[in-house]
Amino acid sequence: MTLPFTFQGKISRLPYALWSLGLFFSQDLLAALLAGHDRTSSFDLELIVSPIRWLFTAPSVDAILLWVGLAYMVVVAWALCALAFRRASDADINQAVAFAALVPIIQLAVMLYLAVVPSREAAERPQIPETPERQIGAMPAATAPVGHATPVWLPAALAGVIAGVGLTIVAVAVGTLIFGVYGYGVFMFTPFVIGVTAGYLANSKGNIGGSQTALSVTTAIGLGGLGLILVAIEGLICIVMAAPLALGLALIGGELGRYIAMRAKNPARQTMSCVALLPLVFTAEYVRPPSTRFDTVQTIEVQAPPDAVWRSLLSTDPVEGPLALPFRLGVAHPLRAEIIGEGVGATRRGEFSTGTAIERITEWEPNRKLAFVVVRDVPAMHEMSPYEHVHAPHVVGYFRTTTTSFELISRADGTTEVVERTSHELRLDPVLYWLPMARWVVHENNAHVLSHLRRHAEKNMRAAR
Repeated sequence: MTLPFTFQGKISRLPYALWSLGLFFSQDLLAALLAGHDRTSSFDLELIVSPIRWLFTAPSVDAILLWVGLAYMVVVAWALCALAFRRASDADINQAVAFAALVPIIQLAVMLYLAVVPSREAAERPQIPETPERQIGAMPAATAPVGHATPVWLPAALAGVIAGVGLTIVAVAVGTLIFGVYGYGVFMFTPFVIGVTAGYLANSKGNIGGSQTALSVTTAIGLGGLGLILVAIEGLICIVMAAPLALGLALIGGELGRYIAMRAKNPARQTMSCVALLPLVFTAEYVRPPSTRFDTVQTIEVQAPPDAVWRSLLSTDPVEGPLALPFRLGVAHPLRAEIIGEGVGATRRGEFSTGTAIERITEWEPNRKLAFVVVRDVPAMHEMSPYEHVHAPHVVGYFRTTTTSFELISRADGTTEVVERTSHELRLDPVLYWLPMARWVVHENNAHVLSHLRRHAEKNMRAAR
């Protein structure tokens, strides 16, 4: 069997090398195509080693293309894991090497090793076939034999769910509270490990099938997310935003866990090997944390001259207007601003829904341009949680605005074009997943500010007349 997405069967060296290396380097090709010619005109080691990291430093890539790129890379991760598992089975080596094939730091070396290690014949662990009485819902309780009212798969499935919930809380707590990283380890590798653990335990007493394994994994992920809320490590909105990515990786891990239970010689030890890789991934991200910067430019036409718009820029009136969905859900949005002093070096206090930002004026050209740098930013959002305080470090410092400027361009008809430019830093990974969301939030925020500025300036003009 040479298809790359199944964990069933074995694969020899040459087909494995062609599939795995071809799929791995296809990510580089995709990243280069999405980023454009400007980024590919010279050799870049980052592109070869970590195409995801390389691609998100190209801020001009459209959001839809970023998500397409991420979806493709998740599919590639699935294939690389399945191929490594089958190659390890063929070589009669520890099948836990399939986990290492997903760790960015070492995955290329792992693939090269698997491409050269010779095949060996080995006595396989007998596979337990699926039987109707092991399938959820296959045998109604009313017709179950006496003494078998409780299906044999149920205790193992519950054990998988409980282990998955516990691992979710512990792994996220270690990654975020101890290592302080929100990246590949938390959002991709941890769900995969949870899926492997839940899938293995659910099938440890017998093969319950792919659909029942997926149900166990999904339940573990869902209850694990609820557990993170109950122990005040995360809030509801962040759990919902991360759920699609986490669930996809967990389901892949669950299928691998099922095959480990069916075929591995030491399934418990191999599953624990997967868990043991988590600190390595967290440590690597701590040493080399994700960080990308992106800029935005938005304009609006105001039916007022530049001097009236300038006065509105300096106004301390509350920011009015309808709020977009992210701000109603707790994302920080501006309430009002106050400038203390005048000219370059003056202080601007920006009041937001989550606190007060301190900004320093860097450009002051009356009726033409106002620019400032953020000295102290506010929390990015207020988590939806039953608790007043949530221990989620990502709300402070992991997404921040660094600079903002407003340029006023006078037109011949007496109106003004306002150009707002902002710069931001994002420290969440995979950025292919989080960057489109961050850009959308920034766009909605800037649109809200510009709309208020237009209404305020035009209202004052009508009042003056």
